[in-house]
Amino acid sequence: MNTSRPHRLRRLTAALAVLGMLLTGCAGQSAATDDSGTFSVGVPTFFVQNLTPGSSGSSYVDYAIWSPLTRVDGQSGKLEMLVADSVESTDNVTWTVKLKSGWTFHDGSKVTATSFADSWNATALGANALTGNASMSIFQGYAAMNPPKGTQPAKTLSGVQVVDDSTLKLTLTKPNALLPYILSATSFAPMPESAAKDLKAFATHPIGNGPFKTAGWDAGAQEIKLERYDGYGGTKAASAGIDLHVYQETGAIYTDFQAGSIDLALLDGADLAGAKKDTPDQVVDVQYPAVVYLSFPLYDDRFANPDLRKAISMAIDREAIVKSLLAGRAKAATGLAPPTLTGGGDAKCESCTFDPAKAKATLQAAGGWNGPMVLYTYQDPTNEKVLQAIANQLRTNLGIEKVTFEAQPIAQLYEGFAGKAVKGPSLLYSGSPYPHIYAMADQMFSTGAPLNVTGYNSTAFAGLLAQAASSRDAGETTALAKQAAEQALADVPVAPLYWPMGGLVHSGKLSNVVPEVLGGARLAVVKVG
Repeated sequence: MNTSRPHRLRRLTAALAVLGMLLTGCAGQSAATDDSGTFSVGVPTFFVQNLTPGSSGSSYVDYAIWSPLTRVDGQSGKLEMLVADSVESTDNVTWTVKLKSGWTFHDGSKVTATSFADSWNATALGANALTGNASMSIFQGYAAMNPPKGTQPAKTLSGVQVVDDSTLKLTLTKPNALLPYILSATSFAPMPESAAKDLKAFATHPIGNGPFKTAGWDAGAQEIKLERYDGYGGTKAASAGIDLHVYQETGAIYTDFQAGSIDLALLDGADLAGAKKDTPDQVVDVQYPAVVYLSFPLYDDRFANPDLRKAISMAIDREAIVKSLLAGRAKAATGLAPPTLTGGGDAKCESCTFDPAKAKATLQAAGGWNGPMVLYTYQDPTNEKVLQAIANQLRTNLGIEKVTFEAQPIAQLYEGFAGKAVKGPSLLYSGSPYPHIYAMADQMFSTGAPLNVTGYNSTAFAGLLAQAASSRDAGETTALAKQAAEQALADVPVAPLYWPMGGLVHSGKLSNVVPEVLGGARLAVVKVG
């Protein structure tokens, strides 16, 4: 996938909701910063189209307005309690959540266990058509709220019970030790009782519980004002407020940053390259929680031999692609997940190593390749450049003479996967819905998972992942999830290529600009002056 537009694919599925991240800000100038301690940020339109928790994508704007039960630190990857005082279980199926006292919404009303239950029920109810609906499928009772046509849906999740104002009892459909990580997404944030009166209106005028509250909403001028919420239950925001400048055309974001109209921006592509050249000391690297990879159609007999798939993977020079085509705006993948995800980083992945001699020998041992090979991707300029480079490398390193590629509309490509009509390796992007290797491995390799487009089905992988989900020890969970990912990589249903990166560019008046865990800036800690 194009590292300059990772948000496009995130809108495909709830499992990727999280990965569309194009923020913007101002170059070295400070016209947008004033004495009141406010700063401005440029954001794409879809960041603010629906700010209801159940339709949020855990963008950094969402995290400014909402505070879920837990959070994951963007630098250390450490899980922290936020609104929750504890999230505990003895079997990873039934969980008890205790809330901290003193948390309120921006209208002054109390955040209680009911606030979370009401929010999750609203998201789980199919009739509300909130984009995070599927994220509630982890709870018992979800199926009853989303029944076949003609069946009256239940109104609440049976697996979400309010014990008292500060206690929730949660029952999952199956063991999942990663629930505390899952609950860090803004789709699991609470909503005040008033939200139920008009969810549509609430979507653009939310009453959150985060470090900032909405203070002005000018749809015509495409500007939203956020003001520090001094009643916030966590650490107060470092600045007095934020002006969000909303852009339909994201290409204008960096131009306005250069003109001094905005103070902060998340960039990638050519804009990031320009910022690193012009103001290198004002760019903070952002490692997206994602991987760009080749998928193999295991349902096609020509790709049934894992040694053939391994040969293709080892024939690809990842470092050359990153340096020449992506200008360093990515890291060559040495495993499934980037190091910013818990359990990510280097892994046992022999097929991730560029070794053209071994690749050619492995292909010959697998019986070689006869005829043309077609590579696929969705329409995107960078994707097409990367596929052209891969095609050239396969010709040179494997001796496959006729290698071509097709770029299709993204919906058409995924329809092709569903119908097993894609007959060659495909360049794709997978963003993790929460910052743990379990999440990425689960959505890419579990049978029936939304991003398992290869047809991969392994009892060994499934067994390790189930053990990870059932373990009550966090370290063991991570170790088993990593083993599961390495088992899948050894079977080569996919070939990880690179981990895409972006950059936060900021004006000279801002400091303490650090990435949020899923990309973008942690707006609450940014300092002015």
